[in-house]
Order: sequence, then structure tokens, then C-alpha cells
Amino acid sequence: MRPMDSKGFDSWAGNYDTSVREHSKGYPFEGYFDVLNRVCELVGDCRGKTILDLGVGTGLLSLELFRQGAMVVGVDFSPRMLDVARSRMPGGRFVCADLGEGLPNELKDILFDAIVSGYALHHLEEDRKNELMREAFRRLAPGGVLVVADISFETVKDWQDCRLRSGNEWDDGEHYTVAGEAIPKLAGVGITVSYEQISSCAGVLVAQEQSCNPRNRCKSTNSG
Repeated sequence: MRPMDSKGFDSWAGNYDTSVREHSKGYPFEGYFDVLNRVCELVGDCRGKTILDLGVGTGLLSLELFRQGAMVVGVDFSPRMLDVARSRMPGGRFVCADLGEGLPNELKDILFDAIVSGYALHHLEEDRKNELMREAFRRLAPGGVLVVADISFETVKDWQDCRLRSGNEWDDGEHYTVAGEAIPKLAGVGITVSYEQISSCAGVLVAQEQSCNPRNRCKSTNSG
């Protein structure tokens, strides 16, 4: 299946929320809201923090962070999706840009207390996805955390099993992360990368400084 472009997501914007709720059993959206809730738990206390949402879509992920007092900056390549997110989070900042080209230039001088992404990065090829996550990590303020929630798997076997179960529903045009392969590529000096499987086809990947554990809700200072 050919991946959708921005116009495809524009067309989907009006019923995206309903669509993911109606397809919450099995691949690809099983456990969708459990996964998003886990991201919020890992971010922790976000009052007064500036949080970047990569592939913000209609804002389903960052809306809860916004409600808790975060300043949300959202990036997406779909103007219609951004319109929905903007209406839900007045006062937020939204940038229309293709993440396949990296972080938008207007955000490159900002440090973020947390950077999150929900069900967006699987549209990028694996090398480009890893490069974007490394770039995002460099934009974290001290003590910040990067949390990527997506269709993903712990092992290649888990990926293969899901593909077999999904049959004709499986989308070969997407690039789903296998944690066992991605973590060694992302890990570096001073960086801890971990992965947690939430449903049969989705989980969260967390990158942080080795001295900071998101489960302890480390506080950071935004210098953007």
C-alpha cells in the first residue's frame, strides 16, 4: 500500500478520532489510547513545561498534556489536522512541516522539556526515523525526555507474527520499529534508550539522559 501524503491526511482529519476508536481491536490501533496514556505518564508533571509533539495530527496525544498546563508546540504536514489541533489547544504553537526533512528550522534554536510523538514516525524509513529521533534528543533541555509511541515490536518475530495475523490488513508501505534493532542504533554516550510493549502491535520508546528516569518524573528547566 502506498503511504498517504498530506492531502490524504487532510481528508482523514475530520474523522480520524472516530476511526482510531472504531478500529481499536487488533492491528493497527489496538491499545491506541492505552499507549497515549502511557506517554503522558512517562512525561510526568508537565505544568509550565514546553513540549514538542512530532506529528501532532488532531492533537489526541498532546491535548492531555495541554490540559495539565504544558505549552504545546506541534508539527505536522497536514494543514487540516493542524486546524483541528489548533482549535483544541488555543495558545499552542503549530508548524506545518514534513518531518521527513527533519525538524523545522524555526524550532531548531528551542530546547524542549519533553518531546513526544504518537503514531507518526512509522511513515518514515528506518534510517530517517532514527536520524530524526537523534536530532530530537539534541533539542531536549537538561533532564528532558523523548517518548515515541507507535506501531512497534520488541523483536523481529513479534513483527512477523503480527504481519501474519493481520493478513490483508497489513500495510507493507509503513516502517514499523523493532526495538531490538533500533535501540543499539539510537543508544549513545550519556543516553539511555528503553522500550515498553503496550499492546500486541504498539509500544513506547523512551530516550533520556542516563541520570534521569522518567518514572521518577525528573524536573527540567526549559531554556527556549
